[in-house]
Amino acid sequence: MDSPKFYVASPLGDRTAGPEALTQLVDAIRRRGIEAYLIPMVNFRGRRNDPEYDIYDFEVAESISDPKNSYFVLSEVSPIESYRELKNIPRERTWMGWFSVNNSPDPRARYFRPSEQSCSTFPPGFTPEFPAVPADYNLDTAIDGGFLPSLREAKKRVGGANLAKTKSLITEAVSIAYAQRIVNSDINFFAQSFYGQGFVRQVLGKHAPIITDPIRIVDVPSMKRERNVVLYNKVKSWSLIPDVMKKMPDVEFRAIEGMSYNQVVEALSTATVYLELGHLPGRDRMPREAAHFGTPVVCLARGAGYCWQDVPLPVAYRVAYREGWANNAALALQRVLDDPQQAALDQEEYRDWVSGERERYELAIDQWLELALKQ
Repeated sequence: MDSPKFYVASPLGDRTAGPEALTQLVDAIRRRGIEAYLIPMVNFRGRRNDPEYDIYDFEVAESISDPKNSYFVLSEVSPIESYRELKNIPRERTWMGWFSVNNSPDPRARYFRPSEQSCSTFPPGFTPEFPAVPADYNLDTAIDGGFLPSLREAKKRVGGANLAKTKSLITEAVSIAYAQRIVNSDINFFAQSFYGQGFVRQVLGKHAPIITDPIRIVDVPSMKRERNVVLYNKVKSWSLIPDVMKKMPDVEFRAIEGMSYNQVVEALSTATVYLELGHLPGRDRMPREAAHFGTPVVCLARGAGYCWQDVPLPVAYRVAYREGWANNAALALQRVLDDPQQAALDQEEYRDWVSGERERYELAIDQWLELALKQ
């Protein structure tokens, strides 16, 4: 039998955490002496990885050359763009990684909201003053599968239904239906987060081992830390940040937007505190990167932020997403601004956890490959 080959579908050209995680996966497999390639997702995706990811060992293959000995890995974001590979590779040698749960076309994933059924929001042994609440405050709820709900969802995503949007509506409806079909099939799963693992277990009734994506470790020159500066990710926090800003008019809120990676690194390493308000579809990198640079983090418990195992911050710095959340977020931020050194000490275990990611990742890759190659 020929040597196994792994093909990992990627939205080449995008400069986001997903393509980097997929490139990291190919790099990790190749470092173990196994052939592995990125393979482009079709249609509107690019044909080349962003140059920023040239730090990893990878090659791009236009097609799967040997289906008999090949394994296929795709993410949840758009299965229909991997139609040709899914048609050629048996389900037992196909793996779907849940990197960004709520970005899946499948409405069950798109509207999934965590609760204690999927993951714990408190650390082991902690007795909360108030019971945990589902992270569904002011959010859409899940919808059932089936043709009519999928069609309604397609209509919602393309912004209505008229003659000019007919093609887009049909395309979206087909994409949703195909994604549900693949997710319901006998493919294998892994998850980038405990949030993703909770979705697979709670909704799909299957197991998904954890393979996360370690942050890039970079050295930065020592720079003076700015006081009274709250940094946030505009892409993920834009809709909620005004509610906090108006409660703290004397604080400078600074957005991460349109920055190079080096600029992001500089901002994260000099701010007083990093605030995460996004509904995180997976274990987000910026809170981990902030911790790596010694910057305290305040996180709203939404998406993967609800899961303590994905954001193991002390409870005082994790804000439940329920009525009054903005006031509680302001109080948590003020706690950091009043005494940044104490906040840094409080979050020392979180920084240690981040620093151990690389070792946990390498172990997870070894365990996953052993499992996959038995198929």
